[in-house]
Amino acid sequence: MRPDGLTQADTPYVDQLIASGSSTLKARTVMPSVTLPCHTSMHRGVDVPRHGITTNTFQPLARPVPSLFDAAKNHGLKTAMFFNWAELRDLMAPASVDLSYSYNDPSTLESDHVVADAAVHHIAKTDYDLVFLYLGYTDTSGHDHGWMSEPYICAISNADRCIEKVLGAYKTKPNALLLSDHGGHERTHGTEMAEDMTIPWVMNGPDIRSGFTIEDEVRIFDACPTLAALAGVPPAKEWNGRVVREAFLR
Repeated sequence: MRPDGLTQADTPYVDQLIASGSSTLKARTVMPSVTLPCHTSMHRGVDVPRHGITTNTFQPLARPVPSLFDAAKNHGLKTAMFFNWAELRDLMAPASVDLSYSYNDPSTLESDHVVADAAVHHIAKTDYDLVFLYLGYTDTSGHDHGWMSEPYICAISNADRCIEKVLGAYKTKPNALLLSDHGGHERTHGTEMAEDMTIPWVMNGPDIRSGFTIEDEVRIFDACPTLAALAGVPPAKEWNGRVVREAFLR
C-alpha cells in the first residue's frame, strides 16, 4: 500500500487512527522491495543484508535472527497470526504461534474479509497478546490492475473496513501498528523508486500519542523492536531497528 493510495482512498477508520494516533507517511521499506524480504525485515528487526532473504522463496537464515513472535513466545505471551499469502508462514518458528490461520488466496476483495472475519472470531474468544494480520488483496490488485488504478484504490478502502472489524473485536483498545510491506508502480514493485520504497506507518492505542506526526526517519525493520517495547518484551541482541519511542505517551 502506497501512502498516496491511502490518502486517495475512502478510509474513514484509518483516517481516525491517524488523527488520534502517531504516524508518518514517509516511512521506508527495504531493498529489494519484495514481499517476503520486506516482511522478514519487519518481523526480524534487521535489513536484508543481515537476514539474506532476497526473493519470495524462504531459505533458512545462515545466521539466525529471532523474530518478534519468537521473542514474544519466549517471554510467555500468547500469539496469533491471520494471513492470506502462505509464504508468510516462515516469518517465525512454528512453535512461536499459538494460532496460525492461513487462507491462501489473496485474489479477491472477499479474501481479505475471510482473514479479517477469522481474526474477529478468535480475538473475541481468546486474549492474545500479539496478533499479526495480513491483508493481501491490495498487492494483488496492484499487480492485476496497476498501482493507483481504481481497483487498487478500492482495495485499500476494502482493507480499511477489514481493519475496523478486527480492531473492533477487542474487549479493550489495543496498541496497534498499521503499515505496508512495500508500495508499487505500474503493475510491479521491487525497485528503489520512491513509489516502491515509501510506506505508511500508523500507530494508535492507549500507550500512543494522539495527533502526532513522526518526523524522524522510520524504517520497516523498526516495527519489530517498537512492538516488542510496547509489549514489554526484551529486545533480541541481533535486532538493528530502533524503537520509535517518540510516538509513545511515556
